[in-house]
Amino acid sequence: MKFAGNVVSRLGRRLLIVESDAGQLPPLYTEVADEQSRSVGKIVDLYGSVSRPYLTVLCSEDSVSGVTAGDKLYVIAETRPEKPRKTSYRKYAGEMRVNRR
Repeated sequence: MKFAGNVVSRLGRRLLIVESDAGQLPPLYTEVADEQSRSVGKIVDLYGSVSRPYLTVLCSEDSVSGVTAGDKLYVIAETRPEKPRKTSYRKYAGEMRVNRR
């Protein structure tokens, strides 16, 4: 498994702040796991400087109590981030012409 980062702190019940390595930055919306390979949640935000990036992980309901500050998180290899779907505006173009008249 690829190293995602170290947990710095918890925010509320379901958010984790993770300090990541700039050389091994994981993509957004990938799932992360703890050292025992238990799924923790998904990376939902990336911020900070280029040399010291931070990740926000949204924890799943069942993994809320298992992770604390100082734990290491890893990217689950078989997950791929979902690509956003492009919206086709052509199907709306006919409606727009009708409404203009």
